[in-house]
Amino acid sequence: MGRIKVALTTFLAAAFILIGSTRSHAVPELQLDVAGGYYDYSTETIVASDNVFTLFAYLTPESLINDVSGYYFISAAISPKIGPADSNLGTFKFNNQTVRVTEDMTYGVPPLEAICSLYPEKCTTQGFDSGDLSRHGVFPTFFSEFGFRFEEENLIDQYNTQDRAQSGGSIDLSSYDGPLSMRKFKGMYYAAFTVDISGLDTDYTLHFDLYNKTLKTKCIIDVDINEFAPFSHDAESGHSTPPVPEPSTLILLGAGLAGISLFARKKRK
Repeated sequence: MGRIKVALTTFLAAAFILIGSTRSHAVPELQLDVAGGYYDYSTETIVASDNVFTLFAYLTPESLINDVSGYYFISAAISPKIGPADSNLGTFKFNNQTVRVTEDMTYGVPPLEAICSLYPEKCTTQGFDSGDLSRHGVFPTFFSEFGFRFEEENLIDQYNTQDRAQSGGSIDLSSYDGPLSMRKFKGMYYAAFTVDISGLDTDYTLHFDLYNKTLKTKCIIDVDINEFAPFSHDAESGHSTPPVPEPSTLILLGAGLAGISLFARKKRK
């Protein structure tokens, strides 16, 4: 009886994990996605399946601060971490802009404190502070930062990029056709970028983050993150042939079912 109870507990735990992992998530204000990208459960990141791919940035405005007229930024960081010494790791292209790795990149943690060049007497070290991106195992490393704006005509129906990547569905860029009064709740803006890592050293990938910035001037000039895409909704370049892992939740679920069947059979004998 005790063994059956243990097996039943394992089954219920596995089922709970499986249901939790497949439920729909809320749509964050900022998200990244990759056309044809898959979800890497070990890193909780959306990964490209080809060397040349389209990277999508999404904005679902939730406040006047983070609206479509503002500037947003994507950082492309070398992973695994490398630096602070320069290395010759080839090149990559971001919207046809060629970046030499690491010669054309910056070492540290985004965002860049470029505003400090205007007020050097008020600036302190440009190292990591609490207003920068989370290090999440990627930073500090070499990275490049690309600024852009969302276009108002690029408005589509909301979707959760994590859910899309987990399900393996395609990206639908059909225009949002609902009432404009509901676009804050039903629509989201997108921007698309072509990325080519064919020239990048094969031992490295690019990790992408999406964010906007705020300027703090209380004591020093400091540029911090205002809003950013959660780690589960950001992206990475990957290999031409993605791995096909067997989800651990399915293994647990199978073990639980097999255990219940085995002990039930023994009890009947």
